[in-house]
Amino acid sequence: MPSTRSTRHTRRVRVVFLHGTGSAGPNAWPLQAATLGDQAHFLRRVHDGDHPDHVRPVVLDALAPRGHLVAHSYGCVTAVLAAAACPDVVASLVLCEPPFVGLTAGWPQTDAHVAALAPLFDRKDDPTFTDLEFSAGFARAVGMPVPDFTPEQLARSAARLRAFTPAWLIPLDPAIVSEVPTLVVTSGARDIYDEVAQVLEGHGARRLVLAGYGHRVQDHPASTTHFQAFWASVPD
Repeated sequence: MPSTRSTRHTRRVRVVFLHGTGSAGPNAWPLQAATLGDQAHFLRRVHDGDHPDHVRPVVLDALAPRGHLVAHSYGCVTAVLAAAACPDVVASLVLCEPPFVGLTAGWPQTDAHVAALAPLFDRKDDPTFTDLEFSAGFARAVGMPVPDFTPEQLARSAARLRAFTPAWLIPLDPAIVSEVPTLVVTSGARDIYDEVAQVLEGHGARRLVLAGYGHRVQDHPASTTHFQAFWASVPD
């Protein structure tokens, strides 16, 4: 008689990956691309400044009829909006360093982060605010080195940054992590991402710290193994 035991641990469920700023597609997820093969689908945003509401239908179409969603940084905003819109399509969420600073107003790292970035975005449409001033200010505010760009690279980078809708201006409901199984992954750097992770954990998310790789926690050698263990724990 055939076994009636659940096959969820061997069933191949599609996994969709959504990048943040910078690298896109499989280049944003090199370890996962090398490991997961055709089980994974690596999205490319039209451009980095796409508002999450515009990207959400693309994500849901890639997941359909149902799949796991993994996102990094600003891509996590779209991921949560997609899960809130269609929780039956999103089997689970893995959020790598989500920047949901709208949920952590009043927390020290969040307030310092927003205070540094808000003046830049207040001037993003000011023609006297040069691409170099905007890009350098953004890099300093997020703790990155000021990039040594060519004029063409600088123009493209600044155009992407100016098109961003800051994460603190996008309303998100943290309760979605109690409805859709969610793993929040941070580097443990006691920064804005850890503050956000604490809030999401309070709403029912699981939490994982992968130290040593800065903001790109997906580059930790154990990251894919942790992701797979999480997916295997998600009910059918």
